Amino acid sequence: MRGFTVLRPRALRVAAMASAIAVGLAMGAGSAGAEIDSSSSVLDGKNRTVEAIQSDTRVDFVAPLDGNPLTREWFHSGAASYRVTGAEAEAWSGKIIVGYQVGYPATLDGKLKFEWSTPSLGIELGSDPSATIDGLIPQAGIEVAVGFGPGIQEVEVAGGDISGAEGVLRLSGFHGTVTGVLGQTNVRPFVKIVGSGGDTVVTYGKTFSI
Repeated sequence: MRGFTVLRPRALRVAAMASAIAVGLAMGAGSAGAEIDSSSSVLDGKNRTVEAIQSDTRVDFVAPLDGNPLTREWFHSGAASYRVTGAEAEAWSGKIIVGYQVGYPATLDGKLKFEWSTPSLGIELGSDPSATIDGLIPQAGIEVAVGFGPGIQEVEVAGGDISGAEGVLRLSGFHGTVTGVLGQTNVRPFVKIVGSGGDTVVTYGKTFSI
């Protein structure tokens, strides 16, 4: 199991590896029929268009199970997709990352505790029979010194290696909590695609608040 890697004061990465899932079967197209919430694209070094897509996104805040007035708890469902077009799109490879930007007006003691888990992280591939996703299923927690606020933390919570022309990670009931916040808390999901050559594209969804 991998532990936690703190990136920089305003960004952290949380990842816990369960057994990697290698999939090489052709399935239904990832974003076909889905309601696209946000997308962004980049032209890589081989003139291929690499697109990051969020669709069917829903974040529902609930009363915190721990009863702590400083805890914010939510469930996230939706799809994180990638699509590559252009010459040799099937030969493309890289990483897909799902995460959040979490904004807050203040903290009680200058620290925030994040926890994540998911009962369901499904994998679908497009029409390319050689496409694969090696999935990392997250279940981790971390406490970070952030100061008294206001502030924004960027958190990477799930991801995996990908290859081929298209694919999607489907999240159902992805559970997140942050403890230590005072006042309204804002959560903005994002999907990041990083090519093997370093080309990166990020799409940010709408903001959910409590």
